[in-house]
Amino acid sequence: MIVSGGIKTFSALPSYLKTSKGDPACFVDTSILFSATYDSDAFNSESELVFDLLAEAGFSIFTNVNVRSEFLENHRRVLIPEILIDLLAKKGPQLDPILNEKLKSHRTNYQKKVAEEKNTKMDPIQIKMWRRLLLQYSFDGIDGWALFCRDFLTGKIHRIWQDTEKFFALNFISTRAGEVSPHLDRFPNWENAVDLMERYGLASFDAMIVNMFLCSRIQLLLTADLEMADCVSKESKGFKLVFVPDSALR
Repeated sequence: MIVSGGIKTFSALPSYLKTSKGDPACFVDTSILFSATYDSDAFNSESELVFDLLAEAGFSIFTNVNVRSEFLENHRRVLIPEILIDLLAKKGPQLDPILNEKLKSHRTNYQKKVAEEKNTKMDPIQIKMWRRLLLQYSFDGIDGWALFCRDFLTGKIHRIWQDTEKFFALNFISTRAGEVSPHLDRFPNWENAVDLMERYGLASFDAMIVNMFLCSRIQLLLTADLEMADCVSKESKGFKLVFVPDSALR
């Protein structure tokens, strides 16, 4: 299905992949990469299918450091509410009664969301609240938040990215000094990203991702962010294609 300009839905992707004559490469943003690795995301099944189609068609998948940063932040917000329950399970008897009850309440709410297949991602403000709370307690000479990070969080975020990078065979478009990526037509400078922020109201990370894609030779972008899709379609004047999940338009 064609939405407008260079925007199409995922249901049109198989036909495109079969008839594409250009470079078999695509760029993926945070929304699609995260949804394919998080079962409770609204676009999970569609994103998983798309990555399967790309692999079958032999398409190389590209991203950049901005996508990686956003991806890891999203998974931090998924991991912390999950491992707070691990803290309760393993340290419960040693915890202050007030902290114990707060963790039990959190566990109940978390399990309810899981049962209802709802998003369990925690708001950054809530994470800071738990940090302040745990800082009030001491365990074996260290504060509760330091213990929580050391014993329950350390290694997990790093492992998620390693597994994702390997599973999807991700490639990076680099802009490091001294490196000229063969996938770039021009260098994506900061001024152009700010210009996109001002003209489209994009968030800074989204603007940097869009700017990188527009500066690249890659013709295909996958995103679940309709603002980014609209921006790319207008800026490329239809010369680049954007595919979005069908359900994003319902």
